[in-house]
Amino acid sequence: MAITRPISPRRTVIQAAATAFANSGFPALKMCPYPGLNCYACPLASVACPLGSLQNFFVLRQIPYALTGLFLAVGAAFGRAVCGWVCPFGFLQDILARIGPRRKRLRTQRGSWLRYVVLVGVAGLATYAVGAPLFCKLCPAGTLQAGIPQVILRPGLRGLIGALYWAKLAILAAFFVAALLVKRPFCRFVCPLGAIYSPFNRISLMQLSVDRTACTQCNACKHVCPVDLCVYQDPGSDSCIRCLECTRCPAVKVSWRGKAVSEPATLTQ
Repeated sequence: MAITRPISPRRTVIQAAATAFANSGFPALKMCPYPGLNCYACPLASVACPLGSLQNFFVLRQIPYALTGLFLAVGAAFGRAVCGWVCPFGFLQDILARIGPRRKRLRTQRGSWLRYVVLVGVAGLATYAVGAPLFCKLCPAGTLQAGIPQVILRPGLRGLIGALYWAKLAILAAFFVAALLVKRPFCRFVCPLGAIYSPFNRISLMQLSVDRTACTQCNACKHVCPVDLCVYQDPGSDSCIRCLECTRCPAVKVSWRGKAVSEPATLTQ
């Protein structure tokens, strides 16, 4: 069996709307952290990046009570659904995956633990020790949304361009190449925000389950998965972004507080 629609139009519309909202240039919300990755320094940003905010608290040696509450509330309710539905940088990676060569695409789950190293080591301990938001300085989302636009819009900054800026551009270029060959490489291997939400996948109110009697292990779920998961092997995987593409297979169900909410699937023999 195969899922006939490899991409959900509804999810794409929601991703586009969320990206437009986060970058609508509305200043009144600029101090409010957004649950997805969206650079605060972007000229059009209307919300704050939670990772940037978290690192600023570490730099100031303060406890981020409100931000911790946001992570707990969103994670406990939806797990990593933020990554699959409203993260602008995740949306960009989905677009790049559609452009890239499908036959030469690399499929691997190895190295997903690296995002926890980046969270604890770079965004956490190193930032606290150095007193500067180190992850933000190298984040490809920040380079794309803020670094490049700011240099274009503010010519006076061009004289300050140095090795760090060129390193950021190199990282961004490497990300673009990787995103053409591997589905969502940043989300899977690097993103500290995804690492924060990941542990909630097994305990959140939103859950995925697989009907073992109906599942034929045809790998249709893996084919449409933005992170190349075999959902029937581990529906509660911490790498799952809860995009729900796989729930169009009748064997995969999504539930909310234990009650099934899946819609009928579209399949062919």
